[in-house]
Amino acid sequence: MRGGAIQALSREVLIQRSLQVSSSGFITIISIIQGVALALLAQNTFPHPSPLVGAQSVSLLLVFVTVFYFYLSMSVLLRWAPSFLDCFLPFVIAGLEIPPAFFLGNVPAWNGWLCALWLFTSAGLSVTIKWSPPSHFGADRDAHRMLHRLLHELQLTVGAGGVSAGLVALLAHQFPGGRPWWGFLGVVAVLTTVAMVVARTEIRASQIHARYGVNRPPFN
Repeated sequence: MRGGAIQALSREVLIQRSLQVSSSGFITIISIIQGVALALLAQNTFPHPSPLVGAQSVSLLLVFVTVFYFYLSMSVLLRWAPSFLDCFLPFVIAGLEIPPAFFLGNVPAWNGWLCALWLFTSAGLSVTIKWSPPSHFGADRDAHRMLHRLLHELQLTVGAGGVSAGLVALLAHQFPGGRPWWGFLGVVAVLTTVAMVVARTEIRASQIHARYGVNRPPFN
């Protein structure tokens, strides 16, 4: 009897530790990588100022904020024991934010790297959808369905953003004479994707919080 109680207590401690590490660990990883990306962005923005470089720099900064915002939101809604894949995905997704900082003003390359970031994020969301079972919300299946609706919406949004960025990169490569205009079109595509990701996350997260009596109005 005593051995069973000790085993149950040990299991409970292990579960609590696993769940605590998943959220704090991911936020720490993202923060470190984004600190490096932000430093590189500043380093490569100011030596060659131009309207296009400025627009690309600001939009890339908003991408940094959006990625951090997404991970912070998911750390509130989900908990799981981290696996190797869970550790791999944040490094790759956050790491893909770094290369565009080296190609400010280079329309095909900048949009090509944003295409890779969005498409890989879309693939990463598939993993989150697969490993976020109903048990994360207890008996509340409606909250689980709302979360999956959010994840599917974000997957479609960033997937469309990746296709748009890739198309702009291809057009800029094929028609180099209009690259400044292709560059601003790419910026618009990135900002549109960011705005849609933030809007959907704000709305869906506020709905999930409201089910549990938490006052979290969207865009508060």
